[in-house]
Amino acid sequence: MKELYLVVNEKIFRKEKNFFCENKDIQSIINYFVLKYNIIIISRYSSFIKPFKLKKVHKLLNLNFRKFFIFLFFIFNTRNEKKKILIISITPFNFIIFILFKYFFSCKFYLYLRSNGHEEYENILGKKYVFIYKFMFEYITKYSEVISCHKRLYKKKCHILYPSELTINWNKKVKKNYFKKSIVKILYVGRFKIEKGIYSLLNIFYGLPENIKLTLVGNGNLVKTYDERIKVVNFVNNETKLIKMYDSSNIVILPSFTEAYPKVIDEALSRFRPVIVFNNLSYIVDDRRGIFVAKRNKKSLMEVIFNIRKNYKLINHDMKKNFLPTKKDFLENLQKIIN
Repeated sequence: MKELYLVVNEKIFRKEKNFFCENKDIQSIINYFVLKYNIIIISRYSSFIKPFKLKKVHKLLNLNFRKFFIFLFFIFNTRNEKKKILIISITPFNFIIFILFKYFFSCKFYLYLRSNGHEEYENILGKKYVFIYKFMFEYITKYSEVISCHKRLYKKKCHILYPSELTINWNKKVKKNYFKKSIVKILYVGRFKIEKGIYSLLNIFYGLPENIKLTLVGNGNLVKTYDERIKVVNFVNNETKLIKMYDSSNIVILPSFTEAYPKVIDEALSRFRPVIVFNNLSYIVDDRRGIFVAKRNKKSLMEVIFNIRKNYKLINHDMKKNFLPTKKDFLENLQKIIN
């Protein structure tokens, strides 16, 4: 099989011959491509177990300072071979690896943009640091074939691929969405990070009526709450259990400050659960039915919740018109581009 280098910002945990990563989409890409190529992964090193197990890869270059010279020795021993390199996202780590390969080897670069780094840098570090990402962005895209998960991430000509974790199981036995009495059950699925808006959501939620319940499913920073209406669940690494989490809710909420193409939306819509986003994410609605936009305050959020509950039958009928991307289509199209 042909070789494919995969450069990821992941911290990958290694235990003997088993590897584990921290993001589901990275797991999906790796586990698909190991069947098509001899995969050589270049990643950061983790000393802690991660939730998603990877299939056996050809080689893992799991970098920390101690192992960096081993990495250099390996790549210089293969300097006469032309390399295909798929870079997933632009980060300082990925940028350094890109520079090393560009100036010492003959390479064909593919860049997969799955998030908006400009907005992430602004939300996490502040506006004055956005120039760091902008420099890396302009340089890597200049020498790469760009694959983007949303047209707003890259204005020039590129491949548009919508990431997805939807298998045939997401369309089976969809449980009806019942609003029992006056109770409304809201679900959040994602990482517990500042940029994901989780703490902003909690600040609003504390002011909502007692009949509103919230379940948080994810991992990341510790979420402390003493509100009995809020249930915190460790990240669910099982498709059947995750589907049940969606089915047990009435509405799914995505409070992020920035997103590109969040897969949680398609997962919710496949189970006919309406989705609420805040107005800074209004651009992700596109032509999908069942996504509602609220302002980031208590009054507006309550109005949208009330509107969904009152008109759910019409909303449910409208959501049946959605055409949602599948995991199979995404991975097969990604492979076609690289081939």
